[in-house]
Amino acid sequence: MKLSPDFTFPLIVLMTCVELFTFVTARPTYLPQGKKGLQILYQDMRTLLNVVSHERLRNEKDFEQSLTSLPTLNYKAQDLKSLEMSSTLEHLYSGLKSFKFHLDWIQQKQEEMGNDYSKTKKLADRIQIISHMVLIQIGTTPPELVYPSLSPLNTAWNLYQANAEIIDKLYFFCNWYIRALGVLKNGQH
Repeated sequence: MKLSPDFTFPLIVLMTCVELFTFVTARPTYLPQGKKGLQILYQDMRTLLNVVSHERLRNEKDFEQSLTSLPTLNYKAQDLKSLEMSSTLEHLYSGLKSFKFHLDWIQQKQEEMGNDYSKTKKLADRIQIISHMVLIQIGTTPPELVYPSLSPLNTAWNLYQANAEIIDKLYFFCNWYIRALGVLKNGQH
């Protein structure tokens, strides 16, 4: 079944809502806050980095990257000395939600093209779980995120390139936030 591009965004939103409902009703509502919660979040981000690292090794990166809608990291190592808990967690949350949005887009295109999307779905599900954990650590609901419209992926090569770029940027994103969470959890008393 081929869908018109006009249905892409609503379908992604619907898929996200269904996954969120399944996630919320299937997990216990209690997750620790504070140092213990940060430790669990840190470990889950390390696990995510491992998964992303394996995927990243399999990807060819010899092409121009063009997804400007992905989160950008403009941090230096010295920025780790001046982290604030709330803003760090809010940026982590919004970045994870953005990657989840992009992976849902890739998954939908993989499904439309008849490709195996199980790895993409598992990665998106893992990000959804971590996002929920970050939300618990934040303690309040952050502002609603605005999702960009994404260009069509008309060929298998375009799909491959977009997926490889998302994985590549997710790798660096995870790496930075593992460091940040390590600083935050060690700074908690």
